[in-house]
Order: sequence, then C-alpha cells, then structure tokens
Amino acid sequence: MNDVAPSDAHIRLGMFEAACDILAAAVIVYDKNDCLVFASRQALRYFPIPVEMLTPGTRLRDVLGAIFDSGMRYGITPDQRHKAINREEWISSRISAHWREQHDAVERVGRDRWIHFRKRRLPSGYNVSTFVDVSEQKKQDEQWRLDLERIALTEDILETLPSPVVIKDRNLTYIAANKAFCAIYGASAETIVGRSSWAFADPETAERIEQGDRSVLKTGEPTSLAEHIIRADGSDLYTITHKYRIGAPEHYVIVTVMQDVTAYARDQVADLASADAVLRVAGGFIEAQNCFDPVREAEHRLLLDQLDPDELRTIAGKRVLVVTDNPHIEDILVAALKARGAECCAVRSVPEHHAFLAAAAAGGLSLDYIVIDRNLPAREAIADNDYGIETRLITPDDIGPDFMRTLVDSHELLSEDASPLGEIVVTPATFADDWYIATDITTMLPGAVGDVEVLVAEDNQINQFVFSQILEGMGVSHRIAENGEEAVMLWRKHQPRLVLMDISMPLMNGIDAAKEIRDAEKLTGTRTPIVAVTAQALNVDMQNCMDAGMDDYITKPVSPDMIEAIYRRYVNRRAEKSVA
Repeated sequence: MNDVAPSDAHIRLGMFEAACDILAAAVIVYDKNDCLVFASRQALRYFPIPVEMLTPGTRLRDVLGAIFDSGMRYGITPDQRHKAINREEWISSRISAHWREQHDAVERVGRDRWIHFRKRRLPSGYNVSTFVDVSEQKKQDEQWRLDLERIALTEDILETLPSPVVIKDRNLTYIAANKAFCAIYGASAETIVGRSSWAFADPETAERIEQGDRSVLKTGEPTSLAEHIIRADGSDLYTITHKYRIGAPEHYVIVTVMQDVTAYARDQVADLASADAVLRVAGGFIEAQNCFDPVREAEHRLLLDQLDPDELRTIAGKRVLVVTDNPHIEDILVAALKARGAECCAVRSVPEHHAFLAAAAAGGLSLDYIVIDRNLPAREAIADNDYGIETRLITPDDIGPDFMRTLVDSHELLSEDASPLGEIVVTPATFADDWYIATDITTMLPGAVGDVEVLVAEDNQINQFVFSQILEGMGVSHRIAENGEEAVMLWRKHQPRLVLMDISMPLMNGIDAAKEIRDAEKLTGTRTPIVAVTAQALNVDMQNCMDAGMDDYITKPVSPDMIEAIYRRYVNRRAEKSVA
C-alpha cells in the first residue's frame, strides 16, 4: 500500500488556489468527520482567525469557535443582533446548518460587508463551503432600490402637481407629461409622449414653441412667457410658462412648467395687490394655443342633453353604468359623468351588462341608474332588470366620424338661400352613390358651380383644424373631407376650384381618390387642380401622385405661406383665364 500523494497533487492544489484567487472566493472542505481537509488562502480574508486554524485536520468546532472569538456573528437574524449570544449555542447552530444537504444565504457580517455563503454536502459525506464577498453588489442593489424609490416619488409629485409640467428631449419630442398638462389637451400621457408640438398646435404656434425650446436648449438660459391658452374643454387658461434646461451635455432635456394664474388674470381674487407682480408682463398675455375641439364639444352636448338636467346637477357621488358598443360614445359619456363627480364605468354588450349587475349585487354594490345606447344590439333585453335599477336611453345617432359631415349636410339642405345652380334640385349624396347628377353641368365653368373654393381631404382632426384656420384667415370658402370617399363625394357636389389631397387616409387613400376624380372629369370636360399633401417628399410618392393625375404637392407641416402660394398658383390663375 502506498500512502504517498501523487506527484502532480501539488500542481492540482496550485491550480485550485489560483482559481479561488481569480474568483475572489474562499473554499473550505471538511470530511465526513467534520475535520478540515482543505482551506484556500482567500479564507483568511473572510475570517480574521489564526492561520494555524486552517491547517488540515482541524475540527469544524474549533474553526467555528475561533470565528466566534474573532467577533464575527453570521447566521443571526436581525431581531437577535442586539441580544447577547451564547458561544456554544451559536457553534451548535452553525454545525446544524453545516450538515444540511444544501445551504445558501447572503448574510451581513459587518456594517457594510455582505457575504454569500454556499454549503453543499456530497454523497461521500464531504462538505464543500464557498464564501464570496458581495458587498459591492449589495450596495449597488441598495442604491438602485433607493433610486427607484426616488424616481417613483418624483413621478408621484410631478403627476399630482396642479401646475402643468412637460419634459422634452433634445430632439424636442415629449418624453413625459403630468396630468395637469394632459388635461389641457384632453388627452392621455400615452397620446402625447413620443410626439412633438407640431402634432398638437397650429404651425405658427408650434414653430414659436420650438423656437423657445431651441433657444433654451442652446443657451441654457431659462425663459418665461405669459400665455393665454384655450383648453380642450373650451375654458381659458392664463399661464406664466417657464422653460429650463436640465441635465448633462448630450443628455439635456427641456422642462416646461406652466404656472396657472387664471384666477389673477380674471380678477377672481380679493387682494389684487398681490397679483400685480404676476400680471406685469411685457406685452401682456399672448394668444398661445386653441386646444378646444368644437366637434367633440357638440357631441358632448348632444349626448348630455338627452339626460335629465336635474339628475346631472345632483349626479356627484352616484354610481352610473354606461352600456354602449361604441368606444367613442363610451369615452365621452364616462369622462363627462366622472367630471361631474359620479362613479362611472361602461360595458359593451348585453352579456357584459348581466355579468356586471350580478357581480355588483353579489358584492353588495348598488347602482343609481344605467344609461343605455338605443343603438346597442338586443338592447330590449336590458331595458328592464331584475334589480330595480332605473334606466335611461340615449340616441347617439351620427356621433363619430360622420358627425361633422352630418352637421354640414343638414345645414346646407335646410338653408333658405337660393341654389347657385338655379332651379337644379340638389339631393344629398351619400357614400353609397356611384355618381352624382347635376343638370347640364358640363356647360358651366367650374368656378360657377357652388361656393366652395377649396376642398381639403384630411383624416387627422388636428390637421383639419390647421387647414381651417389658415383658409379662414385667407377668407377662402372650404370644406373638409375625412377620407378619400368623402372627398370624391364633396368634389362631385361642390365642384371646388382646388383640392388639397392627403395621401394616407382610411376607406380610400388620396391616390385612388384623385384617380376617381380624374375619371369623372372625362365625362364633364373639366379639370380641378389637385395638390397632394404628404408627410415626406419621397420620389416614389411624388411619382405615384403624378401618375394619378395630381398637379403638384406640398409637405407637412403646412404653413399659411405655403397654402397661400398654392392658392394663388392654381385658383387665382384659373380665375384670370376665365375672365380673359
């Protein structure tokens, strides 16, 4: 029998020690009799004990006793750290953990030191223990946790501030907006974030906003401006708008804080002397932006006018259920009722209605009344309910994409003014019409047919508003179409002198609409200038527009100068030729 160690044993041991040094880990191995077999050099970095305690053959109990005597007390719960600890009890608890098949824990062994303990009992009875200092990782984790808490607290503070606050990145794109800012536009933060001022303001206002942002971004000098804004709900907002540059170079952001001084501007405070400093602004309050949507307000009133005024006045604190399969109507009603202090939610079908009432009854929740969309399929099944809850019916006819067109058509048909076509009887055209009939229209000049000079085909409501503002400022009569099909219909009906055609629209895009107009003109012998309106001037898009028979193109965002130049080029020139 040869008890001499293999000749390469010292090489293996050296490699093992080197691996422990590289991993910054201490490794201790005990045999099945709890006697030390191996301890790496790193162990002395974790346990300030005499070096002779780590020689092979030392008992586990003696090693633990030396660790205890050094002042280390790992494996103790936080609630026991302030109590006196018995030496033998602590050694016994550590031996018990040592004999577990697996033991894994991260423990604090000092004020700022954390060690990851791993123990594994092998089938042979040997125990392998590893120790790794994870103090830096714990500090980073703790710092990360504190940072997240601070971020969450900051977001909560900004979100609940009564002053509108919005943040833009260095590309002048919105990256954050609080509730007060979103309320100005009647939009959600998800709708605003990721977009720019051009998506919400007319070109002149958007350019002014971005000029101010760029100036602050470049110079770092804060700015202040007194503004008068019309909110989405039609109310006035007078603000002192402050802009600041925050952050490090290459990571600057623009923070805009709007100080609401509406009460002072309207003389709604008793002590106006305190308001003097606020209102003494050079130039006064400039007209900044109109966020009011007259179409939505008309829809809002049309729906609420169908409810009892007395109920609306006393609706605060009541529970109301809205039943409609139209998300647009749901959005308007739920928001309006909540704004009046009601607890309101919505369901979109008869089964959802039944399930909601059953769940409410099971939870002891009572409803005051239910508002039902008269157009809801099978609504008769919920006109009455087994819970005795009162119901209210509303008729939301034409609310949605066709609302503005319905108002326009109704106004034109009810007008007492003489038709520009003389004795021609004009019937309202619908999307189902394949053609539009007018008596002897081919003998009439396009400029004499109807009083509409410009037809705008645009599906985006903000862009519609921009076009309307520009054309109204020019004194030009116009109509707005929300898609390609409606554009063709309004062209047949009004024979405008110019068409501004958006390329990307629902139902029918601008390319197809232009082709259909050109095909129809082959029968009348007329030609209406059609100008494409594109988001970006790509060569392939321009070629497609020209192939469809369009005459020119402009790119978004549009400006008054751009529209006026197109108008003069095509409408004024045609008028001069007609006179000649």
